[in-house]
Parts: sequence; C-alpha cells; structure tokens
Amino acid sequence: MPATELCVLGPLEVVGENGPVPLAAKHVRLLAALTTDEGRARGVDELVEDLWDGDAPASARKLVQVYVSQLRKALPAGVGITTSRGSYAVELQPGVLDAARFEKLLSESSAARELGNPALAASLADQALALWRGRAYGELAYEDFARAESERLEELRLVAVEERLAARLALGQHVDVLGDVLALADENPFRGRAHELAMLALYRCERQADALEHYAVYRDRLDDELGLEPGERLRELQRRILQQDAGLEVAADAPARAVLPVPPNPLVGRAREVAELCALLDRRESRLVVLTGAGGSGKTRLALEAARQSAGSYANGVVLVELAPLRDPALVVSTIAQALEVSVDGDADAVDAVAEAVAARELLLVVDNAEHVREAASSLAALVARAPRLTILVTSRAVLHVSGENVFPVAPLAEDDAVELFVQRARLLDPSFHLAAQNEPDVREICRRVDCLPLAIELAAGRIRTLTPRALRERLNDRLRLLTGGPRDLPARQQTLRETIEWSVELLEEPHHQSFARLALFPAGATVHAAKAVGRADVDTLAALVDVHLLRRDDIEDEPRFGMLETIREYALDLLAGERSVAERAFADYYVSLVDELQIINSQEGIWTFAVERLEPEMDNVRAALAAAADQDDGETLLRLAGGIWRYWWLRGPAGEGLEWIEQGLASSDGRPTPARATALRGAAGLAWTTGDFERATTLAREAVLVAVEVGAKWDEGAAHTVLGAVANNEGDHEQARVHHGRALEISLELGVEPVVEKLNLGVVALDMGDYDAALPLLEEVLDSHRRNDRPGGIGFALLNIGLVRYALGESEASRRDFEEARECFEAIRFRQHVAYALQGLAAAEAHDSRFESAARLLGEARKELDDLGSPEDGFADEMVDSVKARGREALGDDVFEAAYAEGLVAT
Repeated sequence: MPATELCVLGPLEVVGENGPVPLAAKHVRLLAALTTDEGRARGVDELVEDLWDGDAPASARKLVQVYVSQLRKALPAGVGITTSRGSYAVELQPGVLDAARFEKLLSESSAARELGNPALAASLADQALALWRGRAYGELAYEDFARAESERLEELRLVAVEERLAARLALGQHVDVLGDVLALADENPFRGRAHELAMLALYRCERQADALEHYAVYRDRLDDELGLEPGERLRELQRRILQQDAGLEVAADAPARAVLPVPPNPLVGRAREVAELCALLDRRESRLVVLTGAGGSGKTRLALEAARQSAGSYANGVVLVELAPLRDPALVVSTIAQALEVSVDGDADAVDAVAEAVAARELLLVVDNAEHVREAASSLAALVARAPRLTILVTSRAVLHVSGENVFPVAPLAEDDAVELFVQRARLLDPSFHLAAQNEPDVREICRRVDCLPLAIELAAGRIRTLTPRALRERLNDRLRLLTGGPRDLPARQQTLRETIEWSVELLEEPHHQSFARLALFPAGATVHAAKAVGRADVDTLAALVDVHLLRRDDIEDEPRFGMLETIREYALDLLAGERSVAERAFADYYVSLVDELQIINSQEGIWTFAVERLEPEMDNVRAALAAAADQDDGETLLRLAGGIWRYWWLRGPAGEGLEWIEQGLASSDGRPTPARATALRGAAGLAWTTGDFERATTLAREAVLVAVEVGAKWDEGAAHTVLGAVANNEGDHEQARVHHGRALEISLELGVEPVVEKLNLGVVALDMGDYDAALPLLEEVLDSHRRNDRPGGIGFALLNIGLVRYALGESEASRRDFEEARECFEAIRFRQHVAYALQGLAAAEAHDSRFESAARLLGEARKELDDLGSPEDGFADEMVDSVKARGREALGDDVFEAAYAEGLVAT
C-alpha cells in the first residue's frame, strides 16, 4: 500500500501518511477534472467550464490559477500538478491512484483464471472490489467532465464482480454463489455474461431444467425488447447443458491447499507475537520473514500458528518445508520443489523451476530450521524476487543476511506465560498437579532459572512425575544433565537441553568456539572492550555469536553489552574445561585494571559517584572475579578488587558483603604493607563503621593508619582517621573525635584539597555535643562549598546535619525543608542508607507537628531501606528516632502506630 493514495472509487479523497487530507470543494472538483481522461492536460478554459459549468465569474481564469496553487500546497508527496504551455495535468507516482490499482488487479484476476488458478483469481478480484467505496467519483460522477470515466469504471466494476463469481464457480463453490449470480443476472437483464454464470451455477447445483428455463426467459426478453438473439457463448452453453456435457463440471485438477500439522497442545502465551506476525504476513510488507531466536524459544510453534491464522489470505494456501534432516545446503531448493510438487529435470536449475511453477500462485511457504543450511539463503531470496506472490516464512536460529530479509525476533516467554506452560505440561503427566501457594514460588524460580525458554520449561515439567517443584528447583544447578527426556516424537536436538544448545554451537566457525566459552565468564554480560580483552572476541566474532543467539545484546546508556541466557552460559562454561583457570585469571585481571582506571578510591565526590555508576552494570561480573580470585587463593587480587571498590558497597550496599570480601583478601594476602592494603584497610574500616561494628572499625582503621604511614598513602591515612573520629564520636568521646578529624583536616590541607569532609565531621561532633553555635557555621560553610561545586552527596550530608541542628533548636519547618532536600540529593545518587536517614528526619518533623501516622509510615520506609541494606537498627540520631516512636505510640496507641509503620515497610 503506497504512503499516499488518490481514491476515486467512491467520493474523491486524498489520503496521506497521517490520514485523509482536507480539501475545499473547489479543490476536490479541480482535482477530479484533472484526474479523469487518464490525466490528460487540460487548458484553463476547459477547467473554467469544469469548475463552474457555464456560470463562471469574470475572474474565473485567474481563480483557476489560484486554486491550482492552493491545491499544490495541500497535496501530499506522490500527487503533483504540472504546468505546460498554459495547461495543467495531474502527475501521480505508481500505485497512488486506486482506479489504476483496481484495473491492474482485475487484469491479473482474469489472467489467473485463464491460467487455471481460480483461487488466485478469486483472491485478486476480492482485493480489486475491496477498493470500492461507492460510485466512482461520488457526487461528481454525473458532471460532464467525469461522467464518461465514472461509467467506464462502473462497467469494470461489474466485470470484476463477474470475474469473482466465475473464479468461485471454478473452485466448485456453485452452491455458495448461486444467490449472488441470480441476483446479478436479475439486476442486469441484458448482460450476457451474468446470465451465462447463472445458467452454469444452476446446472452445477443439479437444476438442469431451471438452467434451461433461465436461458429461455433471457432469450425471449432480448428478442421482445431489443430484437436480438443471445450471443454465441450462451447458445453454446445451452447446447452443452442439454447434452449434459461432462466438461461443465468443476475441474478435478485444481491444486489442493496444503494442510499444516496440528500441534497436540495449545499455544501458551505469544498472543502479541502471533498478532504482529499475522499482520506482517497479511499486509505483505515483507515477503521473506525470518523468525529467529535461541534454540528452544518456540520459533516453529509460533510460525505454524501464524501460518494457520494467515492461511486464508493466501489464495493457494500454505506449504511446510522441513529442513532439519538436511545437511547439504545444495538440497534446500530441491526439497522445496518436492514439497510444492514441482518436478525438476536433471539439468534444469531448481530455482528456475520452482520460481516458474509458483510465479502465478499466491502462496505462503513455511521453511523450518534453516540455520544449518544458511548457504542456501540466497536461493530463498531469489525465489521471493522472481515469484511476486510468494511469501516465505523462515525459522532459523541464525539471521540469514540476505536482501529483503525481515527479521522477527522470538524472545523467551514472559514469566506468567512460562508458569502457565509449566503447569499445563506438568498436568499432562500428572493430572493431580496444580499451582498452589506452596509451590508457585518454586515453579516461578524454575522458569526463571531456565530463562523462560519453552523447550526448557517442557523438559523441566517432564520431571514432575519424579520430582516435586522444590526438589526440581534445588537440582537446577546442573540444568544440562537434568533437563533431558523430551518427547520421543521430537527431533533429537529437542529431546535434551544440551543437544539443543549444541546444535547452535555447531553453527559456529571453529575460531569462535573459544570466544564463546570465555564470554560465559561474564554473568552480567561483557562490553565490547571486555569481550575483546577477556574473550578475544572482535566485533565480527560478537556478530557471529549474536546471529546464532548464543549471545544477546543489551544496551545500557547506549553502550552495548553482550550476555548469555543462563542455560547457554552453563553449557559454555563446560567448554572452558582445562583453560578455565587461565581464562579466570584474565577475567580477574581485567576487572582489577578497570577498578584502577576508575580511581574509585579517590575521595572527590564527582569521581567516586561516577565510578560507582560505571560499576553498577559490572557488579555481578566483579563478584564473579572476586570468587575466581578466592578459588585460586589470590589474596592480592582480592585485595585490589574489593578494596578498590569499597565505596560502591558504602553507597549502594550491602556494606556487609564488601566487608567480607575485603577481610577475605586481607587474610589471604601476604600481609606486606602496600598502597592496596592501606586502601583496603581504610575501606573495610568505613564499611565496618557503616554496619555498626565499631570495635572492628577501630581495629581496621588503626591498622590502616600504620600501613598508610609506612607506604606514604596520605589519602588512606586521612580516611582512616576519619573513621576513628566517627567511632569516637559515636561512643561519646568527642575530644578524641576532634583529634582524629583534626588530623584528617591537616592531611587534606597538606594534599591541597579543600577539607570539606573534615569540616563536616567536626560540625557533627559539635552537633552531638550540643554546641549548636559551633556546629551550624561549620555545616553551612560545608553546604556552601558543595553547592558551588554541585556535589549532591555533599549537599545531602550537610543538610542532613543542618536539619538536626534546626530540629534541636525547635525550627521544625526549616528542618523539614533540610531533610526533604537531603533526601532528594541522596536519591539522586542512590545512596539508600542516607535516604533512610533523611526519612527519619522527616518523620521527626512530622511528629513535631503531631502528624504521627505520617511519621510512623516514614519510619517504616526508612527501616525498609536499612533492612534491605543489612544496616543496623540505630546509627543516626538515635535519641530523635526513639522519641518519635515513643510519642507516636502514646498518641496513636500501639496498634495504630504499628499499622502505619507496617505500611511504610511495604511501600515501594
């Protein structure tokens, strides 16, 4: 369908990409005048007559020029008006005029019927008649300039109706069309072909006498009113009816529609994909559609369902061709020829023979499992190019990379659909199986663990006679050995999950196998750079792996990442075998380099927040690198990795995880004083303080100071004093806290860095001592610095503590504003622990104004954040939080307070 249409088979209408184009009445009349008579150029005087029908104003000639100019501006691309020697003509791109499309379809319908393809003839006639919306040119049909063209098109419309009826009669549908042909003959009493069709339909309905009577009535009417005799065709038909000529029966050699196999089980899910695929097939937007996806994703099942639903729109039906048994790509076209019952002479080109045989047929060809014979893909493209009514729907694990290919990705099932499929298949084997509250979490986890792949789900459900869902779930660490025993009527490659994946791996060229195995080390997927550094995979290798769906591409902020489904990853890890330790070493080294590059140990907020964001999509990979280093007892790598990213766990949590990894590295390394050890010690100290383990934090921080001094790591020395100061302040030793924060301030000044962190900490000490006059100026100075440098984290820290000062001074509304802005700042950098602290501050402000239910909900939200992070119950403004709880319970009662608190715990 063209983007622009000029429609005259009904009221004249112009349709553009955005729908009908509004045109004034004079513009419609002008366009109609230019469109009739095959777009012949018309002079100004002719157009004056056409537009005003003899009643033109004095300015008519000038107005014609104005109307032409206005119409040109209104018309969309594809419809233009040309000027030549004072005359105007409409200029249309091919396919724009519906009347031209109608005549082409009518001509093709007649040709198809004459060539013995009545199904195609009927389909084309239907398409031609579907273009009509009323009388040609609508209300303008009786104007002098349009009458002849309208009558010509109306005559062709009748011919199209006759062609459709003739084609349906040839298909043996005489009973269905009898009423239509008799009505047509009645409405057109002198139209010979209409009466010919009526007589033939009556005869085939075993009403020979009625057919002869119909002829007699027609002959008498023709003689009485026009003095004419029936034509030769009708007289011949009468003679053959009298003789009961066997040639009048329906031809027995009409091609039968192919019957698609009917799957034994209903299709689960895929409603959206089926609808989209059917729409694509029905519109013929592409005639080479390739369903591509991972092995076991259900491509064949989807293709068969879409083909079944779309079969009615293909006049000559649907044919299925199975390519899985083939190994030689040279046999693909001959296999298609065999399915189409096309004979290929010994020396003839198979593509030529098939293309010639189907050139005049409207056919959907479903070609299943083409991935292993992709060398023949160019032949499929050639068939589509040379057979204009042929559509090929291909299933393939690999993209074909041929001209005209429309790739239709088939993803795994949505989780709910996967669960439904599991239950359906399980009940076929065990009718007593039902999804219930006690087994649904296990079933859902099973589906997730097998990537919601239909084949894997069916194989898992096949174990339900032996294993409960819980037992099945617990054994899924070894999916490839567990998920076997598929239905015996399936191909071998679909009877076990391992064989399904192996079929795809065999599509790879040998050099790509090692890259495929190494890329399995990345549980969170690999960037292009990481894939090359660890997997030795260049862009071409990645493309090859993506093409066969052993890798999938996910984009994070426009950066492509290449990952695997877990089932495929398990297979790939098995391929690493003896090379695994070497590959894991390269994997860990890559992430050590990445951490060094990110400079995450730097205390400047802009650097460490950027580094944390950069690490976010890599953290599962980093954890895998840490695990690999631990397995190889590589303490130094553990130390550099875990210690280098301690701020990630501080900001995102859980802090306990980071502390465990760093301490494991500290314990397994050789203990030599190094910059990496200093960084790891001060990071572990900070994380221990975050978890509320002040004793451990003190021990780690003191050791960090010693190591940092020995190796000259000033940053780490200062940071360790910051932890010691924080611990001392928490324990009420404010003087000792000032000593440590003072030393941290001195180090910052020695390094030439503005000591905003240290001033913040000294302000917190003053706050905790109740010296608000000393605390507030320090905190406001810190706030001003962070605002100048646009550091949201620093702004949040300052405001959180300023809010506490103002709350203590009774300035409730001011403290509310401080806590709210602090929350916004921490949310901006996703520092969840301090989001929780800001929520606690807001709860205090609400309680100050006696809004205790709101305060309870806010405390619940804060607790939820801290629980998710594994943070301790206390640690921030404990007395304030305890006061809010006590006052809230007193005002509301325990039950109401707890109910509001519980609402906060489940808030999202």
